[in-house]
Amino acid sequence: MQQDPGFFSGILLFVLLTLAGIACLYLSSNHRTTVRFQTKLFVCAISLRFLMSLIIYEFGLVNILKDEDASGWVMGVSLYKEWLRKRIEIWDLPSVLTGAFAGQHHGYGFLVGTLFYLTDMPDRLAAAALNCLIGALTVVLVYRIARSLFSESVAVKSAWWACLLPSMLIWSSQTLKEPTIIFLETVVMYGCIRLKLSGFSLRHVIACALAIVLVLPFRFYAAYIAGAAIAVALVMPQFGKRKMGVLPAICIALCLIPISGIFGQSEAQIERFDLEHVQKFRQGIAKDSGSGVTSSYDLKSPSGLVMATLVGGAHLMLAPFPWQLGGGSVRMILTTPELLVWWWLFFVGVAPGLWYAVRHRFGDIQPMLFFIFGLGLLYSMMFGNVGLAYRQRAQLLPWLLIFAMVGLEQRAIKRARNKTAAQKDPKAKDIPQSQPQPPFSPQTQPQSLPQPSV
Repeated sequence: MQQDPGFFSGILLFVLLTLAGIACLYLSSNHRTTVRFQTKLFVCAISLRFLMSLIIYEFGLVNILKDEDASGWVMGVSLYKEWLRKRIEIWDLPSVLTGAFAGQHHGYGFLVGTLFYLTDMPDRLAAAALNCLIGALTVVLVYRIARSLFSESVAVKSAWWACLLPSMLIWSSQTLKEPTIIFLETVVMYGCIRLKLSGFSLRHVIACALAIVLVLPFRFYAAYIAGAAIAVALVMPQFGKRKMGVLPAICIALCLIPISGIFGQSEAQIERFDLEHVQKFRQGIAKDSGSGVTSSYDLKSPSGLVMATLVGGAHLMLAPFPWQLGGGSVRMILTTPELLVWWWLFFVGVAPGLWYAVRHRFGDIQPMLFFIFGLGLLYSMMFGNVGLAYRQRAQLLPWLLIFAMVGLEQRAIKRARNKTAAQKDPKAKDIPQSQPQPPFSPQTQPQSLPQPSV
């Protein structure tokens, strides 16, 4: 067993955060009819994640998973000690926290430092408990997004996959910034989808704007992509639906003005983020890591850019491949069971489910599509390391899992139709599905399924 990383403080904070999370679910005004299921889902998700945190930090699994990205929580401890030394009062904290926007990727350090300052528990498991809360709330938001768009069956299955899939479970059990980034991106997508489905809502506009601002110090380019995704999704018209009025549009614009001002502070970072920078980044992570993949593609040429993006996209969605497992680390080999399931799920569920949703629910899923395309394209161009691609895929998993469950639901419906047809006429073949209506859309669900809350 490793040196105690704060067992009792972690347990105490885990209990308090669990109660706080349950209270947030019951205070929410949306999806009230399924709040009991959401509570069960949340408690299961946060408990599994904290149990995994104990295994990682109390029983030495961190020695296998490694701890290369521990700088965030270490920075949090340093900030906590600095604030105590300077005698920072609690009412001074908001102005102090603006320092997170002064540099690149300092958000997680300031988040953990704030937790330590408020609780006086500068321990590893305390930081892990916070990530467990954030990861569990992400699972609940996956359920709500899927429930807003599709059937209860798709929502429940998507949520349980997000709860139990090792990638989602392990990342949110460690003291890394990824759980917070994924959660904030999920908040943005949920708020934007509610605006698309239900029309103008001030609280959803504020939630989107606040989440975009908060993700900026964690990963600035994710904030730009998320902001662009919701802007395009809200501007694009939806056939058969009432257009947004002038007053709601003005309110949205007023909420977005502060975002543009904060983005202006990161303009220098964006200017440096060109193809030459991406090329150097690819080469750096390929040489300095054991799972690096070198390539000779020149991103400055059109053909090189296309080929590099295609190869990177394949790795982002499916890596590591079988031929990469043999020479990989123990961590890579441990991903094999999940990979076998993921490869099956991708081709049987994600691909057909995405195609079906684009054909029948394109207007409603636009925020998810634009975000997946934007972030996926960037990560594909940046690819140079299998381990990093595996980690980056976690940012897309909430949406990919939803589309996977849509594909599996359609597969089950088709099988049921074929079975019914075969019982009526043993000689009958597959029934062609010409212009089918989405059987699980909010407008055309069977009466046996509860209607999505809007």
